Amino acid sequence: GADSRATAGNIIADKHCEKVHLLTESIYACGAGTAADLDQVTKMLSSSLRLLELNTGKKARVITALRMAKQHLFNYMGYVGAYLLIGGVDPTGPYLYEVSANGTTMAKPFAAEGSGSYAAISALEKGFKTGMTEEEASDLVQKALMAGMHGDNASGNSYNLVVITPKKTVFRGPIVPDFCERPETIETDFKFKAGSTTVLKRKEIKYEVVESMEH
Repeated sequence: GADSRATAGNIIADKHCEKVHLLTESIYACGAGTAADLDQVTKMLSSSLRLLELNTGKKARVITALRMAKQHLFNYMGYVGAYLLIGGVDPTGPYLYEVSANGTTMAKPFAAEGSGSYAAISALEKGFKTGMTEEEASDLVQKALMAGMHGDNASGNSYNLVVITPKKTVFRGPIVPDFCERPETIETDFKFKAGSTTVLKRKEIKYEVVESMEH
């Protein structure tokens, strides 16, 4: 899962940024870093994996998506700002991999990336246990996302969640937590009565107008 806030410095640039990217029917990538780089890298991965499936007649494995991502990112030595969490299910089982922008990769039972990851990983470390049910895992991911959104100004607005099983893939979202809902509408029209602003100081400057005529 991932939140939907994209920032440009200290400005919220997009409240509905898609950070959960489909690679294949059973493999998804959640991204942090530069939004444009994430879009292009995940599009490249998705098309490459689809071509592989058409050529081989078999479903792509999660480790294949990882290898494609890490080789591409390593070529650019971190200058392509894509930090990925690649997760999915293939005939050999379920997998979750963390991919850094410089090509470093790790297999993990749970992971978090991005500016909200410090708060999110705390919730994951506290609540994770082996052998969790689908409902328990889904609840834990949502708790981690809300912790990251609540504890980080660069994360928020809403979140998207994808549940991948051998039989089906379910995408949920956007989900807006209570603390992200706007409490009341904001009036955009500002109406002030004449004279409501206090004048603190007046200064009058007179200029002499000099006219010149050229013959």
